[in-house]
Amino acid sequence: MQTRLIAALLFNLAAALPGAAQSTDSTSGDTVRSSDIWQTSDSRTGLRITSGHAYNRVEGLPVLVGPWIRGSIGATSLRLDVLGIIRTADSFHWDEGNVGHSITLDARNADRAGRGWSANLSSFDVVDAVEPWQMGSAESGLASFFFHRDYRDYFGKHGAKASASLLMSAHSSVTAEFSDERWKSRSARQVFSIWRNGARWRANPKLDEGRFHVGVLRARLDSRNNPETPSTGWNVLAEYEIGTGRMTDAGLMSAFARSSALQKVTYGRAFFDLRGYNRLSPASQLNARLVLGGWLNGDPLPMERRLSVGGPGTLPGYDYRDATLPGTDVAQCNADALPPPGIPAQCDRVALAQLEYRSELHGNFFDAINARPIRIRGIGFTVRPAVVAFVDAGRGWLVGPRAGDLRYPSGSFPRPGTFRSDVGLGIDLGMIGVYAAKAVSVQKEPVNVSVRVSRRF
Repeated sequence: MQTRLIAALLFNLAAALPGAAQSTDSTSGDTVRSSDIWQTSDSRTGLRITSGHAYNRVEGLPVLVGPWIRGSIGATSLRLDVLGIIRTADSFHWDEGNVGHSITLDARNADRAGRGWSANLSSFDVVDAVEPWQMGSAESGLASFFFHRDYRDYFGKHGAKASASLLMSAHSSVTAEFSDERWKSRSARQVFSIWRNGARWRANPKLDEGRFHVGVLRARLDSRNNPETPSTGWNVLAEYEIGTGRMTDAGLMSAFARSSALQKVTYGRAFFDLRGYNRLSPASQLNARLVLGGWLNGDPLPMERRLSVGGPGTLPGYDYRDATLPGTDVAQCNADALPPPGIPAQCDRVALAQLEYRSELHGNFFDAINARPIRIRGIGFTVRPAVVAFVDAGRGWLVGPRAGDLRYPSGSFPRPGTFRSDVGLGIDLGMIGVYAAKAVSVQKEPVNVSVRVSRRF
């Protein structure tokens, strides 16, 4: 029964991937949430079950169940979701780690172009990812379910948050958030996978624990002609986060591991993700991405806010969390002789550059297939094959007095020759992409072949 439920919910998890078509409620005109496995409603209330867009070695599949209520005050639309969370890890074992909740109240006032404002209040007891920027939760979840490969680390997050956004368009906004959060380490549990089921999962690293007040200012600018399959425009994310709290327990590789308990911590972190899409001809385009992020001011970053590179989401020519490469570890910034359990991200800062050339393939066969989307359990897909050639370069580093190629002063930048780089070639079929990447800055590394169910960026 557990396997059948997980398989059914994973079909809906796949609906959260880029390129999956959404359906529209013919009576209300609202877009039906693609993650819903089941929903019953009238015009203002309903009950739904959703997959939570995740599957991982800590939770298994989080199943969210509960009612929602929709209403309005003048031109402002309101929606309340009250969802309990039941996790499938350890065969639905009923314990503190396998239950949680997510309660959200959304208010939105926007015109047809998406301009206006929105506000949100939420209470949560969830499992969150340490580095969600590298790979989406749906794609990472499918890799975990089918191939026993989890490309993320996780921690428990329990608290409440308030946010407000100024909406400049349907996809561009400026948001301010404030939250009160309790962070707690989570361990890998017994979670089902198709391939290598029963094998030991990579350890989920022990992270810092404590209570933090977190403020975030975030700006998004999205001028892409199509958010799912862009060929022109920009997608820019700029974020500054300030956190202050008291540490109750430190992770194994934490900067606070040798400090006394209940230490007060205040940190500042910035993160920038710039993506540009340029059409060269009706069938070809040149796309680029630049990521810069990490410590900016205050105390050292907690483990939950540290960064890394490597793996299919950033440098596909290198294995994810690979501690066997010779020389300085500029991927995870591990300075110890032996890799710690789970090989956590330890970098204060990272820099990543990606460049790709895409050329679409055309033919009568593909044109006939694309006349109508391929539908799998109501999810629409199209096959738009394109050859993709790419090059990537990136690394992480620690901030402090110069020490080899791992630690640099705050105002300096690592030498270009210390970056890890790769080149590759692949074919993107729209629904799925297959890529081969070869590391060029480390000798004798074999070619890595990866399968993606979303675009590289």
